[in-house]
Amino acid sequence: MATTVKVSARIPKGLAERMDRLIDEGIYSNRSEVIKEALRDFLLRRGPVGDLEIEGYLRAVEEVLKEDWESEADEYWDDVGGVPYEAKR
Repeated sequence: MATTVKVSARIPKGLAERMDRLIDEGIYSNRSEVIKEALRDFLLRRGPVGDLEIEGYLRAVEEVLKEDWESEADEYWDDVGGVPYEAKR
């Protein structure tokens, strides 16, 4: 039995409209199917990603992630047992 994970993302309205046209035309049954196929295609074209490359990406966005993690909008997670952000040096 396959396991799935729900992922939320904001996309431009134009992309959502194009996905909906594909669904209306009967090419896909829903938005999830469109997104899954697009992601599979991207990952196949992208090829494998090594640990050093992932670490580089994480370092590049570390400050943005830290700022977001410590934002007031995320205070809810502190109340329910969130984990404090600690930068890896």
